[in-house]
Amino acid sequence: MSLVEHDPREIGGYLLEGRLGAGGMGVVYRARSVSGRQVAVKVIRPELAADAEFRARFRLEVTAARKVSGAFTAPVLDADADAPAPWLVTLFVPGPSLGERVAGQGPLTPPEVRRLAAGLAEALREIHRVGLVHRDLKPGNVLLAEDGPRVIDFGIARSAGETQLTSTGVAVGTPPFMAPEQFRDGTATTATDVFALGSVLAFAATGRGPFGADSSHAVGFRVVYEEPDLAGLAPELYPLIIGCLAKDPAQRPTVDGLLRMIAEGAREWTVQLRTGPVAPAVPSAVATPTAPNPVVPAPAAPPGPPPAAAPSPPAVGPGRPRRRKALVIGASVAAVVVAAAGTLGYVAWQDQQRRTGPSALPSGVGCAPAGKATVGADGMEAALVQQWTADFGKACPDDELSYRPPTDRTDDPFKYANASAFANAEADGIAFDTAVTDQQAFQYGRHCTDGRMSQLPVTVAPVAVVFNVPGATDLVLDAPTLSKIFQKQIEAWNDPAIRALNPARVLPDSPIDIRVPAGQAWSGYVFKQYLSKAGGWPYEVDAVWESTLKAAPGTTEASIPGVIAGTPGSIGVVPLKDVGNLPAVRVRTGDSDVAPSVQAAGTMAATGTVETSDSRLSVKLDYKRQVKGGYPVVGFGYLGFCERGGGSAAVVAALASYAVSGPGQATGEALKYGTLPTAVAEQVRSTLAGLRSR
Repeated sequence: MSLVEHDPREIGGYLLEGRLGAGGMGVVYRARSVSGRQVAVKVIRPELAADAEFRARFRLEVTAARKVSGAFTAPVLDADADAPAPWLVTLFVPGPSLGERVAGQGPLTPPEVRRLAAGLAEALREIHRVGLVHRDLKPGNVLLAEDGPRVIDFGIARSAGETQLTSTGVAVGTPPFMAPEQFRDGTATTATDVFALGSVLAFAATGRGPFGADSSHAVGFRVVYEEPDLAGLAPELYPLIIGCLAKDPAQRPTVDGLLRMIAEGAREWTVQLRTGPVAPAVPSAVATPTAPNPVVPAPAAPPGPPPAAAPSPPAVGPGRPRRRKALVIGASVAAVVVAAAGTLGYVAWQDQQRRTGPSALPSGVGCAPAGKATVGADGMEAALVQQWTADFGKACPDDELSYRPPTDRTDDPFKYANASAFANAEADGIAFDTAVTDQQAFQYGRHCTDGRMSQLPVTVAPVAVVFNVPGATDLVLDAPTLSKIFQKQIEAWNDPAIRALNPARVLPDSPIDIRVPAGQAWSGYVFKQYLSKAGGWPYEVDAVWESTLKAAPGTTEASIPGVIAGTPGSIGVVPLKDVGNLPAVRVRTGDSDVAPSVQAAGTMAATGTVETSDSRLSVKLDYKRQVKGGYPVVGFGYLGFCERGGGSAAVVAALASYAVSGPGQATGEALKYGTLPTAVAEQVRSTLAGLRSR
């Protein structure tokens, strides 16, 4: 690609000849040194260089890349990290990236994959030998030179044990090639690179990643919770790859162990990797720009050790259906920051379109025998239950499952019209936004066979405190202060208690306008549960807002966001899904201030304790517990149905099974609900299995 009008003609004494690629971080040029050596020059955009953290990351890239032998990388020849537009010079490596090679010629043959595996394992051994962890091994960072592969782009590599420069709880990588521990808590070890190697080899052998490449939310869920999709993988490659993809880092082979395994096929080492011709969209025979990208949600960490990888290969054949979507990313930028909270974005990783449902049920989930059922919802779960019902209906058309939308309600959340419809056998399933008591279970289950109902947690429901304070877009509050605000013991925005939590902010001397629904609302119920345990809330949590706090008659939970947006000085609570563009309070928990988000809610939810009563499961949270990175204003959503009752009960049970599956939970994340902790999901599946066996 030729130089454009505003491109420089020389950088650091290197004569620029053309462009190799451009992305959100900068431009990579083809150039020549004074001696005529062909090189690649990466130039960082000045506006990014003005960011102190970004410049520090760039210095680390230079330092990291210089430590590694040029036999396995594109060696660094020169750099200036202090220039107005920092630049880095590497040796030009002729040859396409692995991604371009697969796109242009299809998957590699088994002998080629083994040759690739040997080269990449040697490269990782050298990288690890100098104390580095790459953290972003992916097809775009593997160049296929004539004498073997090269690993490039050390922009996010760091020393083992080194304090990372990104925010607490942030992991760096590219979702389809990240390891479970990167999604869980952002940690990265040499075993993390081994997991990425397994994913890269699976991609090379099949033409696709083993965990898909659609929504980053869905990919992350599969990486943490589901087994890899290795359909179409040559059986002789299975033992080499499956061990690398073990969920538990301790179960993965070491790089030296991989090399010993590969050595058994040493006769194939002389196989030449086919590198051309290909027609890549952007040449990447050089370390292309890599930058920290925006936040994508990470699933909550499983509380126990994950299961070991399957010991034997599956039958080769068509894989389970999986929806795939295009990713809108920078031309040569694919590194993504996965954060528990905060935004470090420079280049967007976005879904081209929102997931609208599966074409078939995921592995382990089945349709019910042909039946007919109605599921109702009144509270925060309504939007999610509606989407689940639609998704399940597409996959199981013989099961006539209909959705009953929210209807008029009273001040008692357990007397909502749809809950009453379930109690009166007019609906076969009902979404509850809090666990029912034994007395309520008796009331609702009287029409069921044997008078018994099931209740299963199916989602996490975060609640956000939103505000409209002129001149303030960020606000930190803790539970005691929130409790006093909503009791009207703190009445002005510049109150000393609020200023103490926000010392750097100038707050107006204006009254606090509290906006709450006229009746009971699920968001208020969850919020007051939190306050009663952590902030000293003196009232009953299941009562309506006290008369002094009531909004105008007829104000509903759904109208609160609009009311707050139009009322300067106001504050209120809404489901996370309804926050929109309103600023949300960051809640202080211990030494951290946590913003409401899907991932932070999941972190808190993972600390819950499951309580069981027959086939009724509920999750209890300790709201006093200060969970690092966990957003505390969180509840759980439940699905209730009859333990027995023929086809209708079986259909709702099948819907519950879909709801706690990977795609079902990914739908929840897309709609701003939290991910159900893996231990809870497993108990739900176990309970459903017990119901089916009766």
